Amino acid sequence: MIPQPASICRSLLLLPGLCAAAALAQAPASAPQLRSPWDVHPIAVTSKGYTCATPQVLPKDIVAYDFYSDAKHSVIDPARYAAYNAAAKLFEDAEHATESAADNFQATGSRAAADCVFQILLANAQAGAMTGNMASNQSNYVQNWTLGALAVTWLKVRSAQPGSAADRKAIADWLDTVGGQVHGYFAERHAKSTTDSQNNHYYWAGFAAMASAIAADDKPLFAWGVSTYDDGIGCILPDGTLPLEMARGQRALHYHLFAMTPLVIMAELGTVNGLDLYTRDNNALTRLIFRCMAGLADNKYFTSKAGIAQDTPEKGKIKSEDVVALVPYLRRYPNSDLSRLLQSVNLKPYNYIGGMPPP
Repeated sequence: MIPQPASICRSLLLLPGLCAAAALAQAPASAPQLRSPWDVHPIAVTSKGYTCATPQVLPKDIVAYDFYSDAKHSVIDPARYAAYNAAAKLFEDAEHATESAADNFQATGSRAAADCVFQILLANAQAGAMTGNMASNQSNYVQNWTLGALAVTWLKVRSAQPGSAADRKAIADWLDTVGGQVHGYFAERHAKSTTDSQNNHYYWAGFAAMASAIAADDKPLFAWGVSTYDDGIGCILPDGTLPLEMARGQRALHYHLFAMTPLVIMAELGTVNGLDLYTRDNNALTRLIFRCMAGLADNKYFTSKAGIAQDTPEKGKIKSEDVVALVPYLRRYPNSDLSRLLQSVNLKPYNYIGGMPPP
């Protein structure tokens, strides 16, 4: 029997994390500015060229609906999935355009690439994109996934100081506004102990909040993001599994991997701001990582615990998106077995985390 959400993620082990979050929220105005991993790895700006894609400006209102046909949200309905993909395409186009440019800047220092990210984000900021009505819970998820991706692209290029100071502030303020809406939705859901306020959706929201908070130096929003991280690792059982993700039937392993990714990136965002999130709750994140990677090598444990054969990895192939978050983890915690697994995969940018992972 899967415990109810309110009973899964509440533990005295969370107190250190909550205290750290509270300290950030109450930090004086003179406290150091929030930093990103890209701030501590400066890029020399160059004159190398870059051809900028110009995706359509995102709408204020988001209309998107889920695509599963069963109570466990494990079986995809083809027609609903096609409708969702059509609705999500605008957002994916914006993510891919900014991520390609941001990663190009990180690789080459191209000012033109940094300007590309700036132009796309400024257009969306001026339009108040994603600040309107959310048609469904799924619309809120699209909002927070897109916010996290776009906020990271800004963090990757802001050191080049593209555009004017006023326009850079407009971008930061817009990211902060959307981040506040993400926080509002999930805080309300969390108070009601809904499933999406305890599972992977909640962690992705925390990641988006932390990234946008760094862009705007919004310490209370950053602190809320940290609290979602602590709630998340408080859910990890001694065997490294997450009960709410294990309840996803044939997609249990898939959703463990999907939950792991934002937690790793959040740990990185915390580390550069003086918070040791990696070792919280007796290294809970490491337990989750090792369980997930063992599942990719042999998913029998997940099959047995979930009670159904898993659809991950697909045809024996490990997807880049399932392991790319290990890049920063392994820089901090080298492991030969995990390194071999990572080297066996052709790593690619992952749109949910803003392209390539932190350096």
